[in-house]
Amino acid sequence: MLERVLRRRLGRRPEKRILLVSLQKCGTHLIKNVFSRVGLEGVGVERATPADFEKLHENQYLWSHFAPTDDVQMELEDENSDLRIVFNFRDPRDVLVSWFHWMHPKTPRVMHRHHAYMKKVYADFSDAELIDIFIRNDKFRRDEYNPLEHFRLSRVLYFHPAVLNVRFEDLIGSDGGGSDERQRETVRRLLDYLGMPDADGTTVDVFDRNSPTFRAGRIGGYKATLTAEQLRLVNELHGDVIRQYGYELDKIE
Repeated sequence: MLERVLRRRLGRRPEKRILLVSLQKCGTHLIKNVFSRVGLEGVGVERATPADFEKLHENQYLWSHFAPTDDVQMELEDENSDLRIVFNFRDPRDVLVSWFHWMHPKTPRVMHRHHAYMKKVYADFSDAELIDIFIRNDKFRRDEYNPLEHFRLSRVLYFHPAVLNVRFEDLIGSDGGGSDERQRETVRRLLDYLGMPDADGTTVDVFDRNSPTFRAGRIGGYKATLTAEQLRLVNELHGDVIRQYGYELDKIE
């Protein structure tokens, strides 16, 4: 139903360069599903560069888990630029727990380039020790990915007025503990920002349990995993970032 409505109202493709930046474990497949339903095809890159845009076809966009290069970011200062950046994020604490499960040394699913390394180096750590390492961003080698670190590095996108912020919590819908009304409004904002007609209020079927990276897809699931002591540590080390992204800190007795 959604695809038919969107394609009927879409018209021609937008003549804009589009970049989706979605931090890992923030529900990237959700927003890519919306793009797909309006006929846009994603091309994945590491850090988007101006040269990456030159390779795209008319109906394609770039997507990445990392903030783009400074050259791309500076294009946002040109009010006449055709560049559109969508920044997708999620509560950092839910991302932390999702990352912990995804990168766990005992996970049977090997989908990240660090998995083999994790299974060797972190094999003898307890779950509590692993979570503590992730919270403290205690990286054992420089190029290890840590989600909390990238929340800090991506604030340039969150605070820039030319970037459209899309929260996981607003897009997930009732299936993930959110609101279908808020989901519809988020899709309308997204398509309007890209210069496309809106979806006429149609609920988006974005909740995809078949996604390779899907685990639970629930809002606030971290509360069932993190202990009071771990939450205190999160507040102490990352409370500033959590608040800056618009989330409230946990009140711990």
